Amino acid sequence: MRPASFLHRFPGSQAVAAIISGGLLVLSFPKFDLSFLAWIALVPLLLVLTSEGQTLRKAFGLGWLTGWVFFFFSCNWITHSMIQYGGMNIVLAYLCAALFTAITGFFPGLFALITTQLVKSFGIPALGLAPFAWVATEWLRAITTGVTWNTVGISQVNYFVIAQLASTGGVASLSFILCAVSVVLILAREVKRPTVKWVVAAYLLLGLMAWLVMLSNDFKLGITRDGVNKLVSIACVQPNLPVDILTHSDELTQRNESGLETNLKLTREAVSQANKKADIIVWAESPMVLNYEQDETTRNKINAIAKETNAYLIFSAIGREGEKVYNSVQTVTPNGKVLKRYDKMRLVPFGEYVPFRSVLGHFVPAMIGDFNIGNTAVVNSLKLSTQLALIQNEQETNGEVALERTTTFIKPGTFICYEAAYPNIVRQFVNNGASLLINVSDDAWFGNSAGAQQHLNHARMRAIENSRDIVRVTNSGISALITAEGKVAELLPTFVPASKVWAPEARKGLTMYTKYGDWFAYLSAIITAIAILLSFVYYSRSQ
Repeated sequence: MRPASFLHRFPGSQAVAAIISGGLLVLSFPKFDLSFLAWIALVPLLLVLTSEGQTLRKAFGLGWLTGWVFFFFSCNWITHSMIQYGGMNIVLAYLCAALFTAITGFFPGLFALITTQLVKSFGIPALGLAPFAWVATEWLRAITTGVTWNTVGISQVNYFVIAQLASTGGVASLSFILCAVSVVLILAREVKRPTVKWVVAAYLLLGLMAWLVMLSNDFKLGITRDGVNKLVSIACVQPNLPVDILTHSDELTQRNESGLETNLKLTREAVSQANKKADIIVWAESPMVLNYEQDETTRNKINAIAKETNAYLIFSAIGREGEKVYNSVQTVTPNGKVLKRYDKMRLVPFGEYVPFRSVLGHFVPAMIGDFNIGNTAVVNSLKLSTQLALIQNEQETNGEVALERTTTFIKPGTFICYEAAYPNIVRQFVNNGASLLINVSDDAWFGNSAGAQQHLNHARMRAIENSRDIVRVTNSGISALITAEGKVAELLPTFVPASKVWAPEARKGLTMYTKYGDWFAYLSAIITAIAILLSFVYYSRSQ
């Protein structure tokens, strides 16, 4: 008898099991953050999928139910913006959220369908293929819907010993491990069967090897091999500007002027309190609209603060090319020269653009703006001030300590807002030479919901994947310095104007993930596709 066949005896018990799996996944993410539950979250769902007489249609429904519960209750922060800033009726807002999460729930449903098909064709040992199917369907969700939020592996970002595997196969490798543990727990009930025993043994051996590698001191992919990492002094400015949507031109002008003055004031405060000169100043993405390229008054003020502080200034601004408008990041040198602009490559649907504009544009306006999509992960080379460095060269100084003047070049890559949830976008900056990553964002849209903490965790995983420190500067928080190990080193208080000087490290070297991207997800998709094809061949021959 297959595991969980007893569940057929109780009406509705299989749906309850699916709901429990979804609930355990919800609890694994902020605000609850009980990440250890992710290791067993799929056990209830897998139990019912492997029960006797399970149908493909019902299996899909159970998987969809797990996915819907997970996404609806972990991502219901999306209703906050619709209600608070979009003026949407609360019931309608939650109905929209339910529809959105019903779509994302399709992919756990597809996972359940594939897993059940494989078990029906090859027996319970085929459950060993479920982790590949889970990774494949998460990857499919990302490429078909563009929704990468809360990939299950993100839940382990607090545990670097485990999360560091993301530097090899990306966050997909963590999702694989989490699903594999649930699979082994299910198969343990059938371990006396020879084929099941081999599957369990293979996963236990794989887990042991991975654990030994993770504990090894040599597992430092991406860390500089040829010298000491360079420290950079970066002043961050969190203005905490209100994010109300304004339509009157006078109100917009007043907010821009007061917001710019707030940023200038906080910049001077941060620089004056620092123990050393700030090399770079970063302003958060905010509701303030800086038209640096076309507004001479704004441009003069920004150039003046860069010259006054003798620092590079990185800030969000409107970019223009003819009739095209972009959500951009500008970099200004200490002498007021503007460097190459970065235009945001992943826009927020219905916030920064309207998808299927020819159809939906007549009914749903963009809340913030109607932007075009950028296409290049821009990395500028910043030449920092010449400094004195101690050297010791016995041939030239007879063993005496000497001084030399050194020049440091830093290459920051700055991505905007929820691009932090897109691994492939962030790795493009590192592949283009970024030795340090900067994330500017406006998380005030999340309010006090779990969205801001979840957003921070995505940025932390990007730091681990690429072995790069990330300076994360937001309008209202959570602003933080994130180390290459995903650790939040310093936090600014939330929902207050604040500024601080951090000292991140600029690093060299490329991780396996940075070089090869989602290779593990591709491999999982190929293995899953082959297994499905073989299952249909086996089924046709058995008829």
